[in-house]
Amino acid sequence: MLRNRQLTIPPSVSGKQTETAKMNETATKDTWKNIPIDNPKRIDIDLLFTDKQFSKLKNGLIPQQMEDKWFIYYENEWLYFHRSWTGSGMYKAKLNKVTDGYSITEFWTERNQEIYKNEDDNTDIETFSFLIARGLLGIDVNNIYSSRNIQSETDALKGWSNFGNMLFTNQGVDYSEKIKSALFGVAVGDALGVPVEFKSRQTISKNSVTDMIGYGTYNLPAGTWSDDSSLTFCLAEALTQGFDLNTIGQNFVKWKHENYWTPHGHVFDIGIATSQAISRLAKGEKPELAGGFDETDNGNGSLMRILPLLFYLLDKPIIERYDITKKVSSITHGHIRSVIACFYYLEFANQILLGKDKFEIYKNLQREISNHLTSLAINPTEIAKFDRLLKGDIAKFEEDEINSSGYVLHTLEASIWCLLTTDNYNEAVLKAVNLGSDTDTTGAVTGGLAGLLYGIENIPKKWLQQIAKYDDIENLAERLNEKIASH
Repeated sequence: MLRNRQLTIPPSVSGKQTETAKMNETATKDTWKNIPIDNPKRIDIDLLFTDKQFSKLKNGLIPQQMEDKWFIYYENEWLYFHRSWTGSGMYKAKLNKVTDGYSITEFWTERNQEIYKNEDDNTDIETFSFLIARGLLGIDVNNIYSSRNIQSETDALKGWSNFGNMLFTNQGVDYSEKIKSALFGVAVGDALGVPVEFKSRQTISKNSVTDMIGYGTYNLPAGTWSDDSSLTFCLAEALTQGFDLNTIGQNFVKWKHENYWTPHGHVFDIGIATSQAISRLAKGEKPELAGGFDETDNGNGSLMRILPLLFYLLDKPIIERYDITKKVSSITHGHIRSVIACFYYLEFANQILLGKDKFEIYKNLQREISNHLTSLAINPTEIAKFDRLLKGDIAKFEEDEINSSGYVLHTLEASIWCLLTTDNYNEAVLKAVNLGSDTDTTGAVTGGLAGLLYGIENIPKKWLQQIAKYDDIENLAERLNEKIASH
């Protein structure tokens, strides 16, 4: 039971509402179709709201489009929750004035199994709490109910598959630190690998990388990042203006031909498939058709840059996350194997963002990724290519079983292995770089996840201080956060 836990609105989201609610209209019973709860069950719940929060609760939530799943209104001390598509009543809660604000004194849920399949009281409490937090108050539920481990709509809506996912926006939620952690995580891992790119594992083992160094393969100063980070920043830059494939593609063209988002004013590293795709973009090819679709077109060029897309996909259902990932990967790499690799990587990152344990995530994805790919009727032979991740326990593999070439599957496996077999950012990225071969990309891909997992505060300051265009990257992160928060 939740005991008198007062909801605290962080300054960054105070006074904001989700896009799905009309700013100037209060929901009433007559606003939308509504059907009373058919077989109500009372559940004990104890929540306390401030007067200010209560004033927001009374506004309710009015669906604006078919994808908006909830209609919520307040009437005569009761807050009613209905599914927007059917009008079916799911919850109702009575709010009474108390000394400190308003308290829920009664909470009822639907128990007609033909309408609502759930029978678990705790799931109802979690779902209701999530609706209150994200739907009506615009608060990240992690900031409120962490003691109950209510971390996402996926967790909160166990057993609700018949009704689809809840859709709320990320308006007002501050992701700036997470975005910085991701972008700098990529850049630092990349920069650690640049000086030793193409060197074999055996060669590197004689003088292992233990710190940020310069020169080496490209004779460039310490802190120099490569095409991995450049294209990551190009994608992030495009997303600051909203999601548009043409903008993303043109940013890639600007990078190759105009030295846009380069560390020192020139491009010094570019993959063959990426170069060919950008040439096609420059000639007017549609972005989603620019990448190669042959089995030989499965380098790691889309995986290395895909991470910023995470923050655009936050409030999207899984089918939409997959479709958008496919389009963005296909700008340079259109083969299904590259698409799946990018999808797996972003789903792992998504669950990190939700605060889940890395080993829990690994197990979750074995089920969730497999089920989703199967539902899409993807060739089982292609799905089987990912068996080491989806069926095995890659954390138990020895180093000599992990490859670190530029092949997309090798890079994905290596990054997950490095993440699961280390305990901090330093260890993860150094382990990745010391695998040899495509060191900058393995470092960048590993670094993105490790940055999200451990936070920018745990990336060594001396490494961050050496990163080229630090201020520009930080500014990019802030601008992307502003766009996500207003989405």
